[in-house]
Amino acid sequence: MTARERVKSSLAHQEPDRVPRDLGSTPVTSITKVAYENLRRHLGMKEEKVIIADQIQQLPRIDEKLLDRLGIDTRAVSSSPPSNWEIKIREEGDYYFFTDEWGIIQRMPKAGGLYFDMAYHPLAEASKEDLKRYSWPDPENTARYSNLKDKISFLYNETDYALVGLQPLGAGIFEQAWWLRGMEKFMMDMLLDKKFAEILLDKILEIYLSAWDKFLNLAGKYVQVVTVYDDLCSQEGPLISPSLYRELIKPREKELISAIKQKTEAKVFFHSCGAVWTFIPDLIDIGVDILNPVQVSAKDMDTKRLKREFGKDITFWGGGCDTQNILPHAKPEDVKREARRRLEDLAPGGGFVFNSVHNIQNDVPPENIAAMFETAEEYGEY
Repeated sequence: MTARERVKSSLAHQEPDRVPRDLGSTPVTSITKVAYENLRRHLGMKEEKVIIADQIQQLPRIDEKLLDRLGIDTRAVSSSPPSNWEIKIREEGDYYFFTDEWGIIQRMPKAGGLYFDMAYHPLAEASKEDLKRYSWPDPENTARYSNLKDKISFLYNETDYALVGLQPLGAGIFEQAWWLRGMEKFMMDMLLDKKFAEILLDKILEIYLSAWDKFLNLAGKYVQVVTVYDDLCSQEGPLISPSLYRELIKPREKELISAIKQKTEAKVFFHSCGAVWTFIPDLIDIGVDILNPVQVSAKDMDTKRLKREFGKDITFWGGGCDTQNILPHAKPEDVKREARRRLEDLAPGGGFVFNSVHNIQNDVPPENIAAMFETAEEYGEY
């Protein structure tokens, strides 16, 4: 089977020749810069200059030779930055800073910094009137999509990889709202000033609907997967009550996913870290086809139970190895045991794409990364 056929078969809940594998097709299924460099050295690959594809998470653009060596079946397709914004990293004191196109200031320590974190929420003191005057990202800026059709048609016609269309801008509807407002204030808004919360959520939804419309007009017939993100949970349970989610967030996510599905036959990949078990029926209800990252270390996220209860309705993308405890701290033989267990739980009947739980971090030994993918190779055949 080709890589594209393999992924499509698994997404249709059929068993292909082997379990499909992903690394780097999304900003939540990748590997950080240091871990990537260590893995390349471990595999005896020639050292090359690393290009950072995601500044906030410090994720590299992964070399095609490495992807082929690991048998990765997926490739990303994304829009470009707008013409009226570019990332400009500046140094101030002990930190690197940049301002994203939403106006959020991100910073990373110069000494030992791993990521950029939010240092300023531009709507923290905003009123309803301020939302009308705010300088929002322009989803229709033509520079975002100027090279998209040529890039994706080449990948579709000249390769056999499964193509993953990345959300054109921003995070999830819920996440982007609190990123702009600050988590504490937006949590209070949802209870004490629902009108403000609704105006903010609706503006974010409006931007996303427009961006997806432009993206899918060009890419919709080529992609097999499209990504949507919204972290709804901590490791112990929901960040907000299920009733509040169903009142304020779910209807807007449903509208977004419905609009996406009107423009493409691609399956919808939904990323939500943590103990998301409570929300899986809701996600299925709004049209989610794929759940990521399948955080196996979180409460109620046992892979055998997940497969038994939801495996006919949703594909699990991730969950291949616990990146919180096993992958960074265990020995290679323990990594192999863990990865084999997850394959045995999630692979039967299709509906599984092998990937670690979220991005592989800097402290993961390259021997363990290699052991994880070796296990997928050895035990992933049907």
